[in-house]
Amino acid sequence: MKTSVKLALFIAFLTFFTTNSVMAAVNLGVISSRGALKAQAKWGPLAKYFGGEIGDSVKLVTLTPDQVESAVRQKRVDYILVNPVVTAVVHEKYKTVPLATLKKKFGSQFAGVIFSKKGSNITSNGDLKGKKVMAYKFGTSAAAYTFQVYHLKQQGITPKDFSAFTETRKKQDDIVLSVKAGLVDVGFVKSGLLEAMEKEKKIKISDFNIIDKQNDSLKKVHSTELYPHWFLSATASANKTQSKKLAAAALSLSASNAAAKKAKIKGFVKPLSLDKVLTALKALNLPPFGK
Repeated sequence: MKTSVKLALFIAFLTFFTTNSVMAAVNLGVISSRGALKAQAKWGPLAKYFGGEIGDSVKLVTLTPDQVESAVRQKRVDYILVNPVVTAVVHEKYKTVPLATLKKKFGSQFAGVIFSKKGSNITSNGDLKGKKVMAYKFGTSAAAYTFQVYHLKQQGITPKDFSAFTETRKKQDDIVLSVKAGLVDVGFVKSGLLEAMEKEKKIKISDFNIIDKQNDSLKKVHSTELYPHWFLSATASANKTQSKKLAAAALSLSASNAAAKKAKIKGFVKPLSLDKVLTALKALNLPPFGK
């Protein structure tokens, strides 16, 4: 083999090796509250956008809320985009660093919805006593468990007052459909889900009672006070220089970007305070304070 050919092959090999070393995959964990397939479709373009901005391939890892802590502990993810309850827990226990808070059409806060089927005569918080209630992922869901349980606790109502309190571990849509079918009396879901399912022609919001409906800056039906939206966070083992690039990429994401449109977000803002979330978790004796 001629020297020039050997040199060309060596350069090609060196280029391949160097490129693949630099382009090591970065794992971004995201909660899939409506199922893994919907999460991949919704957040996949955002992962690709991040990869282009930071110069590394970003792989999306879909997780349920109760899988996030182990994924962080076992270092299976470098970054996470998860609800504020899970963010608060892993921040306190594993020193994750919030980089940005998600911004949607109506801002960077969201809430929980408490609802019943129209015609059920369950129209107020007190009516939940003795009723069958369904929520999502006990203890780790933010807007489909924690926000509602804390909201009711402040009014002297606890899950012990329900005749049954069950959870779905698949997706929040199941809660809405269970209430619609009369399988349970009351459901807890995140704000915005009822509107999304109505747009998908799965339900009509008018078929439900929104219990303790709030009238504030959030233009989605909801029952609880407002809390910070999902956080993009770096794990303790994430590369700090890379994390700065990712934070900058998140904060510079425009609402007109294709990735933002696919995710139905307007971008990100600087991390909001977790204080209200921590207050709720402490009052309910939930991790990182108890259980």
